[in-house]
Amino acid sequence: MTTKISSGIGYLDHLLGFLKTGDNVIWEVEAGTYIEIFLQRFIEHNLKNGYKVVYVSFNISPSTLTKRLTYLPNLEDLTLLDCFTSGKGNNDPLFTQFYEKEKEGFKGRVVRVENPKDYSQFRIAMDRMEIEKGAGVRYLFDSLTGMQDIWGDENVTYKFFTASCPRLYDLQTVAYWVLEREAHTPSFKANLRHITQVAIELSKENGELFFKVIKIEGRFSRTAFLPKHYEVWDEKVIFPSIGGRRPSNLGDKIRTLRKKLGMTQKELAEQVGLTPSFISQLEKNLISPSLDSLLKLSEKLNTQPIYFLMNGESGPLQKMVIKPGERSEIHLPGLKSNGLKLQLLVSDVLNRRMEPYLLTLKEGAIIEGHFYTHKGDEFAYVMEGELEVEIQDEKHLIRKGDSLYIGATFPSKWANVGKGEAVLLWILSPPRGI
Repeated sequence: MTTKISSGIGYLDHLLGFLKTGDNVIWEVEAGTYIEIFLQRFIEHNLKNGYKVVYVSFNISPSTLTKRLTYLPNLEDLTLLDCFTSGKGNNDPLFTQFYEKEKEGFKGRVVRVENPKDYSQFRIAMDRMEIEKGAGVRYLFDSLTGMQDIWGDENVTYKFFTASCPRLYDLQTVAYWVLEREAHTPSFKANLRHITQVAIELSKENGELFFKVIKIEGRFSRTAFLPKHYEVWDEKVIFPSIGGRRPSNLGDKIRTLRKKLGMTQKELAEQVGLTPSFISQLEKNLISPSLDSLLKLSEKLNTQPIYFLMNGESGPLQKMVIKPGERSEIHLPGLKSNGLKLQLLVSDVLNRRMEPYLLTLKEGAIIEGHFYTHKGDEFAYVMEGELEVEIQDEKHLIRKGDSLYIGATFPSKWANVGKGEAVLLWILSPPRGI
């Protein structure tokens, strides 16, 4: 008997007529379309309802992934199959240290594939996982594109997909598969759509996000195949056309802006002269701030007071020109260094395609690892000073006027080796959290 299964997002269930046991779901995505929110809702719903989930990761380090998922319920039923650390991560100490320092603190299970670049070894690891977990498990493959990158052959990736889909179908699972739309040939994508039961496309046009169902096997819907505009607010997927509401209350607005700036409740409280408890209650809409507090909040959250008084249909008011004294100082999660100062060079990053910073390292400052593990591209331009950056065990000396482009491989160390401060223009695309 076929069972209706929720994606964790009500309107998506309505469009698809729910997922069904045996479904393989292809997600063809563009950068900046918040695919991680769709994945997290699916994982969260299934863990909450007592199902086992296997997350096969080629694109995200276990450190980043466990931090993102640590809030989920029933983590003992979640297994992360780590194909990143020894794959795209190239066994870099920045990533391998997870197993020495962080793994024990995560309540779920993490299994490291020693050599995922060898297709046969990865296939053995998957076979073992399927036998161990049995039927009815939910699978999530975070990147067919990542598989193609480390195997170097689209045909090998297609071979794995064509072998796995029937197996997972017979095991009565539901499997999510993610790929980057522009990274694959039209014939590859067409062949995948032919095999899979459900195919969905996430795209971005003129800053607007669109969701489109490409295929639903065995279900009929007149409206499912029309593009649907969606938005993401505070970790929630909103469909405005069906009456979805953006956060309109004061607490949601404060929390959204605070998180975008990388601030904790304690840090915001210290900057505006309030207590962390006050900020917590404010974000839960349990109390209201005084006018003086509201003015201080707007200043530190880099918006204008009128934004908090609007009905929620518009985003924060964005200033076109930012003076040096108006820059927001940002704290990156997991990065501890007294020798680093990071300033955001725009009024905010909501609805933007890139995120520019001014990054200053004090004389002698050393950063173990990278500033931030970012899914996207990065550009750094040295404005002042002299820096040594280590990438894949190779050291590079960069001076004023030099630039650095960072793609899939992150630096493992930064050091200010010159006299005086070193200053970088650092740009992320897409912004953090996207």
